[in-house]
Amino acid sequence: MHRMSGLDAAFLYVETPNNPMHVVGVVVLEPAAGRPAPGAARIVEVLEQRLHLIPPFRRRMVVPPAGIDHPLWAEDPAFDVTQHVHTAALPAPVSWADLEAFTGEVAAAPLDRGRPLWELWVVEGLEGDRVALVTKLHHAIMDGGAGGEVMASLFDLAPDAPAPPPPDEPWVPDRLPSTSSLVGGSLVSLLARQRNVPTSLVHTLQSLAGTARTWVEQRTSGAAVPALAPRCVLNGAPGPRRAVSLVSVPLADLREIRAAFGTTVNDVVLAAAGTSLRAYLAGRDALPTGPLVVAVPVSARPNGPGGPGPGDAGDVGGGRGGGGADLGNRVSTMLVPLPLEPDDPVERLVAVHERARSAKALHAAFGGDSIGELAGFTAPAIMVGAARLYSGLRLANLHRPLLNAIVSNMPGPPLDLYCAGARVAGIFPMGPVLGGTGINITVLSQADHVDVGVLACPDLVPGVGEIAAGFVDAVAELRDRARSGMVTPG
Repeated sequence: MHRMSGLDAAFLYVETPNNPMHVVGVVVLEPAAGRPAPGAARIVEVLEQRLHLIPPFRRRMVVPPAGIDHPLWAEDPAFDVTQHVHTAALPAPVSWADLEAFTGEVAAAPLDRGRPLWELWVVEGLEGDRVALVTKLHHAIMDGGAGGEVMASLFDLAPDAPAPPPPDEPWVPDRLPSTSSLVGGSLVSLLARQRNVPTSLVHTLQSLAGTARTWVEQRTSGAAVPALAPRCVLNGAPGPRRAVSLVSVPLADLREIRAAFGTTVNDVVLAAAGTSLRAYLAGRDALPTGPLVVAVPVSARPNGPGGPGPGDAGDVGGGRGGGGADLGNRVSTMLVPLPLEPDDPVERLVAVHERARSAKALHAAFGGDSIGELAGFTAPAIMVGAARLYSGLRLANLHRPLLNAIVSNMPGPPLDLYCAGARVAGIFPMGPVLGGTGINITVLSQADHVDVGVLACPDLVPGVGEIAAGFVDAVAELRDRARSGMVTPG
């Protein structure tokens, strides 16, 4: 057993019925001609062969009495992989809209905290004998960077790749601790962590001071991130429902745009999201005053597979990796203004490029590990109580938001992957919406395409498919402008 980090545990503390803090993914599998599509039994077989590569999948949390310290991860003595893999009861043929609606239902339901915090649904009957795997993992297990390690462990580089070597030693479940030992261990842990509090506080104060200096300098030059986001119909207290839309765009188009306008793929993703959100808001006569502010998750892991920094989609390699024993969270966030005026996509892209540079400088001043340090010494009861109060009183309806949306770009392997002998035709990731924010747009590159998962609370953001379709249209428009050489409007 080992204790969760403060950042991992924070994703449990801030979770409420209207704000489940899990990440959702849809993996589309395309069997080779003449091969059967993999069903639930085959997926269970694949997982059983690889569980030793992803140890968190067999760990459940153990909460100390009264939440006096962060929970423990324990090797679950009752673990049964078949209890985590389900077959979706959808009548064939299953349309793409059916898959999106089912994924929204999965995203809305909380995970069972009494066992390992993940589940997988096998959706059979898609067009072309394809199968979709709808996955759900709690954010306490891992962030997007660690998700790359999980992909490397579950997927192969060839349809006939052999199973990975078995573990050197058999898996041994933990004996769950008694109440007295939980209390004793938690007190020891709390006392040990107190030694780190002064250093963490000093480091955090230094980070805040550096951030303030950088923000004032940027404000003087007119390049600062706004202190608050504008009021917007995308924001408010979310309800329990979730809606999903899944689309793809060619990776070559994003790279062509990047090269034509001297930006990054991240900039292209943000600009396309901004153009799509602008069209959505304008269609409802709800354009805010000033730019939108979006949160962009940034990995705090060392560069490499599973841990890129805020780089370009599709620019890292992939393959079977180690799926480390402690995937966890090493992530922070930078805030980037998305200009909505003027209504020209190229001008928006150029402006996003400049504003993203300012946002990166502000993020660097704060430090990638500062959020984790803050979460580490904040009392669990305070975070749980604050989250419940904020959600229960629907306080997000009463103040200006800190951010309007979340846009995440995760680089994946630039080659075909296989699972259970079938080609991975798409990987659509979706992060959670946060209290006060109704939409999350997440993109992931794989092989020659970029898959986009849009997850929203339909009470705040109805018609989420418009935003996903708008993202596709925005990329196509930027590509056409890049090919025409029309850098500026007119």
